[in-house]
Amino acid sequence: MIAEKNGITVDTRTAAPARKMIKCPQKTGINLNLQEDRQRDRRTLLIGILAIAALALAVSAYAQVGISAGLTSASATLEDAAKDVKGGAVNSYHVGLTYKIGIGNILAIQPAILYNVKGSNFDVTKIGDTKLNFKTGFVEVPVQVQAGLGIGRIVRVYGLAEPFVGYAITNEVSASGAIAAASEPKKTWDNVKNRLEYGVSLGAGVEVLRHIQVSVKYFWTLSDLYGTQDATLDSIISGLGDINAKNVNGISATITLLF
Repeated sequence: MIAEKNGITVDTRTAAPARKMIKCPQKTGINLNLQEDRQRDRRTLLIGILAIAALALAVSAYAQVGISAGLTSASATLEDAAKDVKGGAVNSYHVGLTYKIGIGNILAIQPAILYNVKGSNFDVTKIGDTKLNFKTGFVEVPVQVQAGLGIGRIVRVYGLAEPFVGYAITNEVSASGAIAAASEPKKTWDNVKNRLEYGVSLGAGVEVLRHIQVSVKYFWTLSDLYGTQDATLDSIISGLGDINAKNVNGISATITLLF
């Protein structure tokens, strides 16, 4: 069919049919936001993994095991003791293993497990020139926190705070002086009120080349240790009366080799 429209002749039989426009739904801003969120989450996760790996690497780089040994000088605080009894220090030793986790040259955490011998002696003027010696060996677990300043790997000076807990596994009572001949060292628990100890230490130290530590600290044992009011130490304290020794405090010096 031939038709005329607006002065133009059009053959409707051959004319191409008008195409219908199909409207496609446009992508909304929600989809774009979801993609951005996923990319941001991936970046955050990757950064977190890298940070954890870097931290673990840094900590492992400063982790060291070591051997500690040194001298311990301790004495007991007397309370309500018998007359003519004076407390004095007993010098002994400690030895064990330690593990240091260093954070740069500033901070370090250094737990350890030690065999530490503490005690006290008692001068008894009532029985001539007689001295009683109490020595108690503890399995002790201190956790030392160090804070200081250093010059690279050469030297580091630090202060330390150290809570500790321990349990007595050996105890010996001996005497010297007037009744020494009648008293051989005795392995007894008669003079021990409490085998569990706990306390805190404060001190300072120096570390050289990250392998050698020398430290000095003062310790306070907060638990009661000695007391003989219910003890039967035979000839050692015969006729002596009560000895109430409340806390065992003292000073210790330690050398540690780190590997």
